[in-house]
Amino acid sequence: MQNIISLELISATSENGFSLDELVFRTKELFETEAMAGFVSLILQLIDERICMNIVQGKSDNTGQSCCCNERFEYHDRSLRQFRTSVGTVKISWRRLKCVKCGKTITPLRDFLGLAPYQSKTLELEKLVTEIVSEQSYRRSSTHLESIGSIPVPKSTAHRWVVQTDCDQIDTGTDTFSLLFADGTGFKRRPDKDKRISNRGELRVALGVTRSSSVVPLGAFSGKSWDEISSLVKGERKNKELVADMLVSEGETGLVKSLAKLCNDSQRSHWHLVRDLNYTMWKYDAGKLERKQKQKELNAVIGIEIPEEDFEKVCDDDKKDLQDAVNSAESDLRKLIGKLLEKEYKIAADYLNRSAKNMFSYARRWLETGIVTPRVSSMIERMMRELGRRLKRIAFGWSEEGAAKMARIIIKRFTSENQ
Repeated sequence: MQNIISLELISATSENGFSLDELVFRTKELFETEAMAGFVSLILQLIDERICMNIVQGKSDNTGQSCCCNERFEYHDRSLRQFRTSVGTVKISWRRLKCVKCGKTITPLRDFLGLAPYQSKTLELEKLVTEIVSEQSYRRSSTHLESIGSIPVPKSTAHRWVVQTDCDQIDTGTDTFSLLFADGTGFKRRPDKDKRISNRGELRVALGVTRSSSVVPLGAFSGKSWDEISSLVKGERKNKELVADMLVSEGETGLVKSLAKLCNDSQRSHWHLVRDLNYTMWKYDAGKLERKQKQKELNAVIGIEIPEEDFEKVCDDDKKDLQDAVNSAESDLRKLIGKLLEKEYKIAADYLNRSAKNMFSYARRWLETGIVTPRVSSMIERMMRELGRRLKRIAFGWSEEGAAKMARIIIKRFTSENQ
């Protein structure tokens, strides 16, 4: 349907002069507080009249639920409704029609717009509020909404909307991803002395990377073990269906044990490997120079680079050289473990020995398939830092459910922004 709307404006200005700033401010204030919302209301009023007239005259059918087998409607009354939107409060006095046969009343405009019976806000406003709240506190978000667009949303209302929204729901799907990333970070949760719950909570996140390099959120969890998370990430996949070809993680024992079974192979993050070697040696009071030297030796062992050329363009001799380099690195790693055992750094030696199995998975995968796998989990590390930063800015004393819900909202925004 097409309508021609004529807009008539009346301006009253001082003859003694005024500033350009004042004119701009008053014009902006008028359009933000009244004009745009009023314009939307006018369009809705025109649509409402057209729809109701067509139904009453029998030119179109009722798009809502049928009331009887031979329905016929007449004008009944009007109902005043208000909707909070990003352009202000939209007021509409929409018509209600009554079936002359069964007496049931309908609201055609509500059915036409797909609104819920008692809906009082638009989804675009809920989305805007949720996005702003995911970056700062509720109090600041309320002030921010008021300042940027004259949208009065009290912090208690914003909190209720976020709690009730279902925009945090994540569908893990049934596709097999190229990579699976998983990690955890701490946050300050609400303590409970009776249940012996401290204020140290942990958020755990899983991300998938498709074969086209798109990042897909697979979930954010709090108060759940890695075994429980593994079942949730697997979703509706059948028992033998894998979630991803390769798991990339920092190597936490529980994480790898639970999630590695969802993938063909797993890759140990090299950055964490070198960093944690320093810590495991520090437990034995090893000197700083000695720790740095062993880190340098480990860096030399794991520093195998994948050829930059396309897999098809790499000759067989270069592929053989890469395989020889992997074999040599594994031999050098065993020697390094032996040196640590000679110094009686048993924890450090055991740490490298456990990590050795998945240290060069990226090279083996490239030799088998030509697919490049990252050697570090920097992508999810950046996201976890951002997640921790935003949660601290929004609030403290989180409940397990509240922290997980906000984390899911944040990672969905984070992954969509980085596509």
